[in-house]
Amino acid sequence: MFNDEKLAVQFFAISIANLLAFGISIYLLLPLQAQYTPELAPYASLLFLPHGVRILSAWLMGWKAIPLIAPTALLTHWMNFGTEGFTLTGLAGAFSGVVCAAVTFWALAKIGMDFRITANRTANWRDVMIAGGVASIINTFGMGFAFSHNTDTLVGYFIGDATGLFACMFVLMLVFKVAREINEKTN
Repeated sequence: MFNDEKLAVQFFAISIANLLAFGISIYLLLPLQAQYTPELAPYASLLFLPHGVRILSAWLMGWKAIPLIAPTALLTHWMNFGTEGFTLTGLAGAFSGVVCAAVTFWALAKIGMDFRITANRTANWRDVMIAGGVASIINTFGMGFAFSHNTDTLVGYFIGDATGLFACMFVLMLVFKVAREINEKTN
């Protein structure tokens, strides 16, 4: 399956990406957002980049993404809510985000919409966006169930997840474009 070195690299890559995405979303973008949308809960980011990380991780790794995402998800949950966030409902809300992506790709595959990359299947950005939207709905319901948030906050979660995924994919498309151009110039 995975050798230890490959698993360690995947863990650190996902952890760094998740922490960077969280830091940008919560410590840079959320304070700006609070100036324009004070009615939203102070933790419902309208551009939540970690959703992009968890979707792309689950798309590429399936169920293996869950234990790779969980440590940083719990760390960032603690950063947001402190030890008070580690109640049963708090952990249910945190794990809603951790599992929503892998569950979505699995469920879509079960109904004949297998978007995962295989030897016979290449990357398709539209499929990833569809799965990300479904995962966002699952996450939003999970957060609503765990915390009984108002409708504005739940809509904020959904928008934040969707725009976070779109932003991550947009950045990746730019990175891949630059990489292709560099490769073409060197060959």
